[in-house]
Amino acid sequence: MGRVFRASYAPLVLVFFFLMARYIFPNKMTFIIELAIFSIYVMGNNILYGYLGMVSFGQPFYLGVGAYATAIYLAHLGANPLIGMLCSLTAGLVVGLILGPAFIRLRGDYFALINAATCAIGMFTIEKLLLPITRGDDGLWYRSRMSQIPFLDIRMPDNFFIFALVIFLIVLILYNYMDKSTLGVSFRAIKVNESKMKFLGYDTFKIRWIGFSLASILSALAGSLYAINFGFVNPSLAEPHRAAEVLVATLIGGAGTVFGPFFGTLAFLGIKDLVSRYIAHWELAVGILTLLVLFRFSKGIWGNTEALINEKFGKKWFI
Repeated sequence: MGRVFRASYAPLVLVFFFLMARYIFPNKMTFIIELAIFSIYVMGNNILYGYLGMVSFGQPFYLGVGAYATAIYLAHLGANPLIGMLCSLTAGLVVGLILGPAFIRLRGDYFALINAATCAIGMFTIEKLLLPITRGDDGLWYRSRMSQIPFLDIRMPDNFFIFALVIFLIVLILYNYMDKSTLGVSFRAIKVNESKMKFLGYDTFKIRWIGFSLASILSALAGSLYAINFGFVNPSLAEPHRAAEVLVATLIGGAGTVFGPFFGTLAFLGIKDLVSRYIAHWELAVGILTLLVLFRFSKGIWGNTEALINEKFGKKWFI
């Protein structure tokens, strides 16, 4: 319990800055909400790429699984957003448990491509095979069906802002705890030298399966929050070409770090928000920043900042 409490310090500070930004920039509440949700999405990809060294081009599929699990429940079955979120977490877990054993046997390009293929199959399923349920490109609308949850009506933007921050805080605390736990260390050890981990007696297959499932659950959770926030979903949320977004944000922030997903998301969405006001192809600025990180600052924004702080003060400040 003490370790979990210690893992809460930095996340609480970060959420405090979220709250300050809400009142300093009152017109940016939508941006702050997206920052919190997309950060959770990047955390899932960071487990795969940053901790386990597995590149996936199929993360929009897992995001879509969560979004549509919540949307289908709210559009056809019930009205409680919390139950819809529970459906998305369950769907993410089931997908991770079913696909994991087959996918994690693959390495390198094969793992990346099988996920990309799964993403394309997912799009076809949403648009064609499940057309009566998902309504294809027209999407699902259900905001008017959603009911108020106890103590908070998250149908209201101000209330959803609080709800999203609470979810983000819980996820970040658990993520920070995982990073310092035996599981997090095992992830990084497998990335460095899986053969030695096997020699020491660890079941690396099961560890990678756990990592894959956690990534699937976090992506599904982010998808669920998007679905609840918009009150609408359509296939554009899970389009295969959006796979690069989460990978770029992971690289920019700092792969394999706890707070890298947040800083990568802040840089990615910040550039998208600011640059797109002046030029149509804002992706050019993101590409330049990505090249700069890859060739000059390989640890990313937070990775290099953390290394600088540790070198200057001689100890870890973010625990």
